[in-house]
Amino acid sequence: MHHFVVGTPAELRDDLTRERLIGAAAHLSGVSILDFEHDWWDGQTHAACLVVRAGRRGRLQRVVETGGEAVIVPFARRDAERWLKERRRPRRPELVVPAQRAASDVVLDGLADVVRCPTPACGALLPLGYAGGCPVCGDSVVADPAWLG
Repeated sequence: MHHFVVGTPAELRDDLTRERLIGAAAHLSGVSILDFEHDWWDGQTHAACLVVRAGRRGRLQRVVETGGEAVIVPFARRDAERWLKERRRPRRPELVVPAQRAASDVVLDGLADVVRCPTPACGALLPLGYAGGCPVCGDSVVADPAWLG
């Protein structure tokens, strides 16, 4: 990271954004930074844009931030707009019931491995020899081994 004196908060913001976008393009082979636009119009919104020449063929590309992620898109404005538009398109959430866990995943012997919290309204299972307050209800009686009776 480069550290230098900046004059205004906007300059600091731009410098930090530039550093983030440069970091996102650092993995490309033969990357060279050509330009930084703090207010590039991508067809839907104004965003910071870093123009780089990178890759095996030395193509011009843009590095922009969308949805909290820095992405590399084609340099051509229309192609970049299409990529970003597709990326921002709302998708149907896939709400599915998780698959049933196999019985062999968890092995717990409730009579030999754990004790139940003595607080009547809690009932959390605690490992044998547990010392301290109950992590569920916070009752400190768990710290007293006499309650095991």
